Amino acid sequence: MQKGKKKKIIIALSCAALIAALIVIYFPRRIFHKPVSALLESSDGRLLGARIASDGQWRFPQIDTVPDKFARAIITYEDKRFRYHLGVDPLAIGRAIVLNIRKRDIRSGASTITMQTIRLSRENRPRTVGEKIIEMLLAVRLELRYSKTRILAMYASNAPFGGNVVGLEAASWRYFGRPAGELSWAESAMLAVLPNSPALIHPGKNRDILLEKRNRLLDKMAEKGIIDATECMLSKEEPLPDKPYPMPDIAYHYLETLRKEGGDRRYASYIDKGLQERTEEILRRHIELFESNQVYNIAALVMDVATGHIVTYCGNLNPERSDASHGRAVDVIQAARSSGSTLKPFLYAAMLDEGEILPTMLVPDIPSHYKDFTPSNYNHTFDGAVPANSIIRRSLNVPSVRLLQEYGVEKFLLLLKEMGFATINRSAEDYGLSLILGGAEIKLIDLVRSYRDMAATLADSEEGLSPLSPGAIWCTFDALTGVSRPEEEGSWQSFSSSRKVAWKTGTSYGNRDAWSIGVTPEYVVGVWVGNCNGEGRPNLTGIGYAAPVMFEILSILPPTGWFEMPILDLEEVAVCPLSGHPVSDICCIGTGLTPDTLLVPPHEHKPDICPYHRLLHLSEDQKYIVNSDCYSTAKMVTRSWFVLPPSQEWYYMATHPDYKRLPPLHPDFASGGGSSRSKIVEIIYPQEGMTLAAPLSLDGKSQGVVFSAAHASPSATLYWHIDDRYIGSTSSNEHKMLIIPEPGRHRLVVTDTNGNSASVRFEGAQAN
Repeated sequence: MQKGKKKKIIIALSCAALIAALIVIYFPRRIFHKPVSALLESSDGRLLGARIASDGQWRFPQIDTVPDKFARAIITYEDKRFRYHLGVDPLAIGRAIVLNIRKRDIRSGASTITMQTIRLSRENRPRTVGEKIIEMLLAVRLELRYSKTRILAMYASNAPFGGNVVGLEAASWRYFGRPAGELSWAESAMLAVLPNSPALIHPGKNRDILLEKRNRLLDKMAEKGIIDATECMLSKEEPLPDKPYPMPDIAYHYLETLRKEGGDRRYASYIDKGLQERTEEILRRHIELFESNQVYNIAALVMDVATGHIVTYCGNLNPERSDASHGRAVDVIQAARSSGSTLKPFLYAAMLDEGEILPTMLVPDIPSHYKDFTPSNYNHTFDGAVPANSIIRRSLNVPSVRLLQEYGVEKFLLLLKEMGFATINRSAEDYGLSLILGGAEIKLIDLVRSYRDMAATLADSEEGLSPLSPGAIWCTFDALTGVSRPEEEGSWQSFSSSRKVAWKTGTSYGNRDAWSIGVTPEYVVGVWVGNCNGEGRPNLTGIGYAAPVMFEILSILPPTGWFEMPILDLEEVAVCPLSGHPVSDICCIGTGLTPDTLLVPPHEHKPDICPYHRLLHLSEDQKYIVNSDCYSTAKMVTRSWFVLPPSQEWYYMATHPDYKRLPPLHPDFASGGGSSRSKIVEIIYPQEGMTLAAPLSLDGKSQGVVFSAAHASPSATLYWHIDDRYIGSTSSNEHKMLIIPEPGRHRLVVTDTNGNSASVRFEGAQAN
């Protein structure tokens, strides 16, 4: 071969290789740019929900592979040599040329599936010879760039299937109500003939033609041995679909929330389809009952503790399946709502971690006033003193505020932010002590996630997802298992199948928000009930509305266990059996009691030793307090006596009939002996610095304000003075007096016959 000729051949081959490389390299990775439907898939890949694309088409995102039945059907119908040609089928072109010349008309375009894919990407431009040549060239480029499997998937994802249905997956769900991978041979064959004549699918129109085409394709597949004769016969007996199916619409609000964040695309989730459907049914059933009280909105979220994945997500009732009014399009899981009492367990756990409280330590529960804020318990009563763990079990407001004051609002805010409550973003001064009673707004998603982090930290102490220690979390969850359940769950411990749950409810001011959250080692379930417009309703409470829903959701979850005690994160501490404080040397003297032992988070700092026990010398019958001046020391009985301050004692006795007040002094007790009590008289109301204004009756007269006080002795008489002016006396342990406060600053003094006294300053305001 001549050198020149050889050189030309090498140059030609090099150019061809370069052109081929450029074709492959510069061929666009994405040739379809139409908007797609948003899809939500369950944990096992099943379709939960779909939204129509922005151009009004049901066009699912690109699939990677085509089910085998449809692939065989479409190749048989459209392009029998698809697996072997390079985008253009020369035999088909030759056959088309001969046919078109013979008929003197364009009867066949010899388009391969690859060429049809290119035509679809070019939005079906006019069928001219020039356009056909361009399609052929681009088809070759497509074959050089992608595999046959990928090209077939491109075609199936973008082919028209009648009406506003584009793509195989959308068509399968629209016409048969299930994914393409589950279609029969007859159904796959029907869809295979549609892209060639998409108008045939219109209900009541051309159905005979569509049936004929489908059956002809089935016969052809039988001839080729793709299906046997029996399969062909049975497939031809299958009817055509009557009318389009509605697209699945499960977890409506989850898909809407994902779309806001990520646009329209395919979303894989960890939603359990069966649990999601059952949860939605539970919510629908309960809201039908709640509507009688004009409560219209409900939300529930279930999270897997081990992974943090969302298992069920019900942001509200589905507006497409129910009355779309009443704000049911709002995803309440992502909405900021008043927290109610849901934050109290975090404060309890934090104070355990800091060594500021112990689980059974008594905390005062008496009328309290803080600047312009006067908290009250839900039932408007007081216990006098209550164990710390009962505060979160019973969700008591007054002692919770006292604990927050001791812990510090600013410090608590930092903890809540660290736990992920992004909506709590104002200053400590703005929130004040009402923060613990619902003064902040939180999201259900953040509340559930914070409990999940606590549970995961307790399950694996090395993970440390929560800023709280495993020991504090254990003590908190242990306390929350003792919360009284709704009536239908009241005897839960009697049933071996009932699970142990740490749970908490919350009710916001004005009965606007009802919360309930429960945690097990496997799951966290959060429920919110209320109205999206913020309207409060009578009796709308966490325990009455949200808790029953939460427990029913828990009942459909797989069986759960309970947390292992984090022994290495707990230490023993001996506490007084009556006060819950670290036991003192005198707590149990002469009482027959023994110290209790608690497991608490280790901390160098601990609360003060029990301040409530006094060592007394009593008469032999223990009826009197005595001393050596009035009684024989040989007959004296020395014992410890549990004594609360008068203001606490007054309320404490109402719920503790076993509480014994101090015995009186012996009649011959020497003067100056005292009574071993630090406070004899206490003013319960008003408190220091309060501003008081008496309400007016309908006739415009002042109704006055009830002042109250307490005394150590049940038989004492108290004398009341305002600004050194005597206004009356009270006795028989009912120390209350109706007073009409005059405008201005005043000083109230209450004394007993022995000169013991208490005083507060208050300010009277104009009656209104």
